[in-house]
Amino acid sequence: MSANHEGTSALRRDLEHLSSDAGAKLLRALGAKGPEAELRRASDEFRGHCLALTLLGSYLTDAYKGNIRCRNEVSVHLADDVRQGVHARRVMESYETWFGEGPELSVLRILGLFDRPADAKVLGTLLKPPPIRGLTESLIGLSRTEWRTILSRLRRARLLAREDPLNAGYLDTHPLVREYFGEQLQNQRTEAWKECNRRLFNHYQVLAPQLPKGFREMEPLFLAVICGCNAGLFRVALHEIYLPRIQRGDAFYAVRVLGARGALLSVLVHFFEQGRWGSFAETGVEGQNLNADDQLFILMQAGWYLTTTRGFAAPEALICYERAESLSVRLNRPLAMFSALRGLWLHSIVSDRLSAMMRVARRVYALAQEQNDPALMIGGYRALAVTLYYLGDFESARRNAMSGVQVWYWGNIRSPVEEVTAPAASCLIFAALSKWHSGEIASCHSAMEEAISLAKELNDKHSLAVALMDNGILRQYERAPDEVERSASALIELSTRQSFAFFFGWRNSSSRLGALCVG
Repeated sequence: MSANHEGTSALRRDLEHLSSDAGAKLLRALGAKGPEAELRRASDEFRGHCLALTLLGSYLTDAYKGNIRCRNEVSVHLADDVRQGVHARRVMESYETWFGEGPELSVLRILGLFDRPADAKVLGTLLKPPPIRGLTESLIGLSRTEWRTILSRLRRARLLAREDPLNAGYLDTHPLVREYFGEQLQNQRTEAWKECNRRLFNHYQVLAPQLPKGFREMEPLFLAVICGCNAGLFRVALHEIYLPRIQRGDAFYAVRVLGARGALLSVLVHFFEQGRWGSFAETGVEGQNLNADDQLFILMQAGWYLTTTRGFAAPEALICYERAESLSVRLNRPLAMFSALRGLWLHSIVSDRLSAMMRVARRVYALAQEQNDPALMIGGYRALAVTLYYLGDFESARRNAMSGVQVWYWGNIRSPVEEVTAPAASCLIFAALSKWHSGEIASCHSAMEEAISLAKELNDKHSLAVALMDNGILRQYERAPDEVERSASALIELSTRQSFAFFFGWRNSSSRLGALCVG
């Protein structure tokens, strides 16, 4: 059941750990034989872990005619290890020994490549000649009867899900089974794992339209980049799929049109070493390591999406910004430096002293002046306005915010760098907040409504979330509960749909608005 339904009318039943009685009944239903007390004891030894007991019952039935007393043959250390899932792993180890190296284990290792049911076409990509050494030799050229016999053995062992009549040809298994055999394939048969991912990369990239319009059409390209990175094809995945087809250059289509920040993060993390943001993976494939410009681009992409989904104080985002700053200096990329500094400034809003926040804001403003770019100047004014507001200098904050708004009015200027929050919208928001502190209530509300309208016009979901939250804060101070409720409801809907983790704190009660405002 999805965690999103917690606390609603959906009924939650935890089946992960069964009682002694329930575990004993499950074992007997699977064919285990023996005294009731022995079955209960077996259930307790496996901590009632549902998958482990299911696998155990099937294994004992196949290997020991169901004799429950033979469970110690599975592992002599079961009672000593209570980590979640370890019992199931012990049983899977026993199945490995029982099956021996053969087609059954090859099927399970193949399923370990996926996080979802695998269809016949994708399986066909992996099973076509020539065989993948160390993986598919025993699966090539099988008759239909031989193939179904292998699947039947795995289903009888509960290592493979029942066939779905609505999705004929799909193969599925429990996540723990995927994890166990997937890790085994990656760590013990690395070359086979890479070859699988190379074939999947080629499969997924042709499965999608050249320029997908919706998320469903785009998903095969996300999978293509992930598989390309797993295969060590980093530059091909970046320059042939991610840039031209997913983001479409500086249009940033996947985020600006589809709002797919979470999906993009799940893709970008594969460019890094074992998910460690800032530490790029390397490959032995000639010409496929990322150069410094590639790394800089990916760092900024990751930084922005980490910020918008996990909040301004996300430590992973800080790692990306700091690494991007040093690369920008080395490569003499002023626009990238501006982006990195702005990212550091955003992080400082909720994690540093105000004096440190002001130092970074001044660096942002100085670089914008040096570049003499109107769009960057809006960002520079925004950094000063927000920082001065938090320092309590409302007049200076309003002056800088309105300077940024004026630059925007002059030409409806588009920023040359990707933004977490549109600078013009931020300037309007903080102009409104500053006016409120000066008693200019009507003018404040007018500026805030303009900020909301601009965010909608720009299709900038994060700017809209900030504007809605700050509008709710002001309305709460004014004791206007209907307006607070309206802003809070819109914010909850938007942040849930866009996966803006920072704003999830407002989910439970509109009265919580007022604790914080950000820019």
